[in-house]
Amino acid sequence: MDQSQPHFTTVGQLIHTNPLKFNVTTTCMEVAIALLSSHLSGGPVLDEAGRYLGFVSEFDLLHALDHSQDLKKVTTQHIMSTKAYLIHNETPIKEAIRIMEEKNLLNLCVEEHGVITKTFTRHDLLRGYLGVDLGIDEE
Repeated sequence: MDQSQPHFTTVGQLIHTNPLKFNVTTTCMEVAIALLSSHLSGGPVLDEAGRYLGFVSEFDLLHALDHSQDLKKVTTQHIMSTKAYLIHNETPIKEAIRIMEEKNLLNLCVEEHGVITKTFTRHDLLRGYLGVDLGIDEE
């Protein structure tokens, strides 16, 4: 397998493994339980229409705990990052990787027509780049 180029070219061709989505009223304890049980590092915070409002991660939860906040009382709207690093199905895999590297991200959300449709992890991008777990023989 030639590893100098990705097996797939755009993120729209990839399988994503992060199904998590939260809203602004989700408690941080609910987020913590979801992250711990899924072994994922975060998820997007969306409005009722599925539009991006922010992203909540393990780092945000740890920061809240470090500042003595009660995760059962604090909601995502109080701790989420509102920076939007969004990609689209047509985004090349190499561009998605570059964004993750430059912004130090563990996840990257895909937006189509103003709505978040999926979230990719670094693992997803690596798997798609190599074509692993998709019935492709390793050389």
